[in-house]
Amino acid sequence: MELFGIAITILAAILTYQAWKNGRWMKQAHQDTQNLIKEMHKDTTESFKKMDDTLRHMDETAKESFKRMDDTAKEIAKKTEDTLRYIADLIVAEGQKTRAVIEK
Repeated sequence: MELFGIAITILAAILTYQAWKNGRWMKQAHQDTQNLIKEMHKDTTESFKKMDDTLRHMDETAKESFKRMDDTAKEIAKKTEDTLRYIADLIVAEGQKTRAVIEK
């Protein structure tokens, strides 16, 4: 019987050691997982910040482009208006010349 008692004690000691070792490993694995999650969160946050900055820059660029397009459209409209006035003045002048010729 003493042999069984000694064997059980030795097995209990081995199991205790294995459980202790496994507990340390589990703590380390848990810590590594936590660190990995924190790092992934940090990387994701940085990516979102970069995307936000990029979108803001794109928005500013688009606003500038629309402003330039609007300015160009206004400039073209002004030039068209000036051209139409010039043509209208020419028509009036030619009409007056024609009247003068007809009246003679």
